[in-house]
Amino acid sequence: MLKELPSLSTILSAYASISAMAMLIRTILNEMLPERMTNYIFSMIYDFTSAYFSSDFTFIIENRWHAGDNQLFRAAEIYLPTIIGPSSDSLLVGFDESSDPTTPPKRSIPVDCRIKDDFDGMRLEWTLSSIEPKKYYVPTKRFFSLTCNKRDRERVEQRYFPYINRTAQEILNKSDSLSIYTYDQECSMWEPTAFKHPSTFETLAMEPQLKEFIMKDLDSFMERKEFFENVGRAWKRGYLLYGPPGTGKSSLIAAVANYMRYNVYDLQFQGVRNDYDLRRILTSTTNRSILLIEDIDCITTASHDRTKVIEKCEAEEDEDENKRPFSINYRVSNTIRLTQLH
Repeated sequence: MLKELPSLSTILSAYASISAMAMLIRTILNEMLPERMTNYIFSMIYDFTSAYFSSDFTFIIENRWHAGDNQLFRAAEIYLPTIIGPSSDSLLVGFDESSDPTTPPKRSIPVDCRIKDDFDGMRLEWTLSSIEPKKYYVPTKRFFSLTCNKRDRERVEQRYFPYINRTAQEILNKSDSLSIYTYDQECSMWEPTAFKHPSTFETLAMEPQLKEFIMKDLDSFMERKEFFENVGRAWKRGYLLYGPPGTGKSSLIAAVANYMRYNVYDLQFQGVRNDYDLRRILTSTTNRSILLIEDIDCITTASHDRTKVIEKCEAEEDEDENKRPFSINYRVSNTIRLTQLH
C-alpha cells in the first residue's frame, strides 16, 4: 500500500497546480466581473461548503425585533458579563455615578468580544457585533452571534435561551442601582443616567392614609398579574398627578420608583414627531419600569393659550371652582405609568 501512495513531490506539485488554477480563476473573475458579482459568487461557494462540511450553527440575535427591542438581546447583555472568563480577549469596564470607586468596576461587553459558555455539556461561543449606518438618522444595528454545534440547536432554543432570560431577571431583581432614561431623538435611543433621588415613602410628606393607600395599590398591582391576564387587560397601572410646582409630584414619583425598584423613562412629548415615532419610543422601553410623561398640556392645542387661560382664571376667582377651564390642572401635571408588559 505504501508503494501505491504518491510521492511527496507529486503531492506538492498537485497542490501548486491547484493553487495556481484558483489564483487564475480569481484573477479572471476580478477582471471580467463587477466586484459585487464576484463577492456574491464567493459567498455562495462559502455557504455551500459550510452547509455540507461545517458542524457549526449560528443564531443571530439583533437588538430590535418586530418594531420593538429584542428582550433576548437585553437578557444576553445582562447575563454575559457575569460569565466572562480568561478565554475572552477583551472586557469593557467602568463606574457610573452611583458606584463605589473602591469596589471592582462594573463589566460590559465590547464590540467583537468573544465569550465562551458551557451549558448542559454544550460548548457555546458569543460574539457582539455592531454595524454603523450610512445615514445619520438610522440607529446603529447591534447583534449577538451565538455559535453552537448543529446537533445542539434544538436544546439551545428550548433550554439555553429560557435559562438566560431567567438568570437576567434574577440579576435585575438583585440590582441595587436604578436608572432614569431620557430619549435621544438624534440617536433614536434611550440614554440612561444614574437615578439617585433620595425620596421614599418613609420620608415623603403626605397624609398617612393616602400614603398607605398608594403603597397597598402598588402591592396589589404587583400581585395581580394573573388577574389582568384573565380579564384580557395589559398589566399596567396609571396615575395622574397634578398640582402647583413644589407640592411633591416629582418626589412621589421617585418614592414609587425606589419602592418598586423600577427604572424611570422620562418622555417629553414635545420631541415626538408622529404616531410612528411615539410607538417606536414606547416599545423600546423595558418591562418593570415607570413611564413618566410630564407637562401633558404641551401635547394639546390648548397649551398655546395657557397664559390667557391662567389670566382669565385669576380674574374669575369669585366664580365656582368647578367652572374653571379644564386646562388649568393640566398646566402643572405629571402622568406616570407602571409598565410590566407592552
